[in-house]
Amino acid sequence: MEQWKISILTGIALIILAAIFAVIRGHLSIWLIIVIVLGVIDIILGIIRKNR
Repeated sequence: MEQWKISILTGIALIILAAIFAVIRGHLSIWLIIVIVLGVIDIILGIIRKNR
């Protein structure tokens, strides 16, 4: 699989997992916010790699 696809899928997986943990725990912690931000950054980097 191409690197940009892996990057986008990893970012999506991070965001989904963080959302699941936030729902289970009932609130967002700083660690879940960091995971969501890292997921978004990973998706952005994947899109940038795709466009090169």
